Amino acid sequence: MKAPTRALIVEDIDTWVYTLTRAARRAGASEIVSCSTLPEVREALRTYRFDVAILDIGLDPDDDLNSDGIKALETIRETDGGGTRCVLMTGWQGGDRMALQSRAQQEHGVDWAYMKEKYEAHTLIAKLTELLEHAAERRLAQSTAMENLSANMDPPFPFEAQLLDALAPRGGVRTLYSLVSRLLSTSTPVIARQPAAPLEEGPDGVCAGLYWSRALASALAVGLAPAPTWADDEDKLPAVLSRQLPADVAPDLIEEVRERNVVGRLWELPGLTRNEFPG
Repeated sequence: MKAPTRALIVEDIDTWVYTLTRAARRAGASEIVSCSTLPEVREALRTYRFDVAILDIGLDPDDDLNSDGIKALETIRETDGGGTRCVLMTGWQGGDRMALQSRAQQEHGVDWAYMKEKYEAHTLIAKLTELLEHAAERRLAQSTAMENLSANMDPPFPFEAQLLDALAPRGGVRTLYSLVSRLLSTSTPVIARQPAAPLEEGPDGVCAGLYWSRALASALAVGLAPAPTWADDEDKLPAVLSRQLPADVAPDLIEEVRERNVVGRLWELPGLTRNEFPG
């Protein structure tokens, strides 16, 4: 499953939502999520990973400080670090808006800013196209797939030692990192259902866990095991995974990767929602 190129639009005026949605589509975004309030932004960030965000810093016309618009930007940075490219815009006429935009750029790393009254579609489309073209490599530079897999364990080294002991990969940690990176290349960032024990080893030697992928906006199951351990029947789930899944969830195998003597499998889990996962 290929991860979509996703844009977040934070805007409370419908005509501007329409205009910005068209611009993002023409720039290459395959999915658009629009929010008009700060709570909506926070909920969207729980569920999705965004490549680019277009933010109106004046969400509340009665707020002279534009606190909701700035807080939306702060929330994006807290959630995605520098992974989401941010474009700032405003039609706000109150106070010193140039100083407000300058502060936002200095404190939160805004990639570009413009005034609504100077809007030109081709200029915005060109800028969004540029930002989206470099989105994938920027995401990969933020963190490793192994860091995502190990969830909130601190430090992650005992988790790696556990996997090395269970999987005995030829080539050691390099094999393990390469396998996980290939398996989760389109899925990160992911959130473990059980952060304290993100992968559980079963009696058959398969290590498996449940995750929410913000890249795919879908629940996933991850399984790692020595190649001879896996059943030849791909439809047969390992016992450790069956034990973790609700009875009404039917996993769909979407990826299998082999790295030397270790195999990883990835299942999509239709029916499990974001609310089944922490955070």
